[in-house]
Amino acid sequence: MKFKKGDRVQIKTKNKKVVYGVVSRGGAKKVTAIIDGNTNQVSGSPVFFSLSDHPLPTSAPSVMDKWGVKNYKEIDGHGDTPTFHAKLTLNGKVVGEAMNDGWGGCNCYHFKDNDIKTMFYKETKLWVSQFGYKDMLEPSSSWIDWYVLERPYGVTAEMFISKYKEEMDSFLK
Repeated sequence: MKFKKGDRVQIKTKNKKVVYGVVSRGGAKKVTAIIDGNTNQVSGSPVFFSLSDHPLPTSAPSVMDKWGVKNYKEIDGHGDTPTFHAKLTLNGKVVGEAMNDGWGGCNCYHFKDNDIKTMFYKETKLWVSQFGYKDMLEPSSSWIDWYVLERPYGVTAEMFISKYKEEMDSFLK
């Protein structure tokens, strides 16, 4: 069987435990999957994988559930920060864009109107507060990172923000 990127799979480990993940690199000869929680990855022959309908871990409902990111593309940049361009959606409709040119500064945002811009910033701040880190710097950037890079691999908002907070707390000690 051939697997493709994004397929939901289950893998039986050597000790016969079943773990779930998402294919990050598919193929007919070798498959790589990220285990739920983005804590590990496993690669091997497709015979060790099977399609699964086991649901991804999900976050508690939040004000950000109506927001989304579409057409996220990493682009060549300067290497100081991740360089990307993406469209931001509200209830499935494109309402703005986010980008970073890689020179080390904050993300840049452009919205169709100021009310939507204000709502986005306010609601990302509420999102990080809900999950335990009300003083997080750049919550909008963190939300995009989680939405695009972590959420697809079973990292809940609770897990993402808790890890971020632990890293910042240890850094500041």
